[in-house]
Amino acid sequence: MNAPLTGPIAVVCIATFSFFSCGDSPADNPQNQQQVTETSILTLDSLKAAHPDAILLDVRSDEEWAAGHLLGASYVSFDWDHRKDSLSEIPWDRPVLVYCEAGGRSGVVTEELRIIGHPHIIDLIGGMERWLENKKPLDFDVPVPVMPQVD
Repeated sequence: MNAPLTGPIAVVCIATFSFFSCGDSPADNPQNQQQVTETSILTLDSLKAAHPDAILLDVRSDEEWAAGHLLGASYVSFDWDHRKDSLSEIPWDRPVLVYCEAGGRSGVVTEELRIIGHPHIIDLIGGMERWLENKKPLDFDVPVPVMPQVD
């Protein structure tokens, strides 16, 4: 015989349902309007041309960054202790193009930016591996600051 849900299990089920079903849906709240896009390197140049103010965000390791990165990129270490503070400094009025070595870490950071509500995030599919396969140029200069220094 099947017993009805009672006790702690029922409370957990009801609380979970209530939590996820209450409040405005993201579409109902203009502050939650987000655009999360995936793009290939073939469209990166056109995206940068369309959004010259976009932040190009490299989320690889220090060693990977030093081995070469995309021209004009800002660097945020994938290490969580450094990343959590850096992501909060990213301006919300500019699109963010995120890349890593192959696409895994950029996907994580793209999701983190989406969760905190950044309105326009673009994940570069294939990352540096695809960039190099297509014989695209590398840069070895210091990173562009995410937030410009004010004198």
